[in-house]
Formats: sequence, C-alpha cells, structure tokens
Amino acid sequence: MLDGPREYACFAVAVLVVVGGTVAAGLLPQTAPYQVLAGGIIVAGFAIAWACLGVDFGRRE
Repeated sequence: MLDGPREYACFAVAVLVVVGGTVAAGLLPQTAPYQVLAGGIIVAGFAIAWACLGVDFGRRE
C-alpha cells in the first residue's frame, strides 16, 4: 500500500494532523465551536490518510 517515500511522507502528514487535532481537543476551551473545530481537524487527518493510501472500495479484482 505504501510504495515509496512520497506515500510515507503523505501518511506521516496525515498522522500529524490527527495527533494535532487530538491535542487541540485537549488544549482548546471546552465549548462547542472549539471542539467541533478540533473534531474537524481529526476528520481531515483521516481523509488525508485515506487519500494517501489510495483506498478504492469500488474496485474488484
């Protein structure tokens, strides 16, 4: 799934975004807008990871 340095770098960025969102959830005030923002950052990190891994559920072999 991860074939070269570019894929590893992309996946590392995705991991850093997820970790950053998780840390932000703990550091930001416990009000809804800030927690929604932190959750959005986490979801964006998972979306980046999904795009980096090239997951295609429609492809059949």
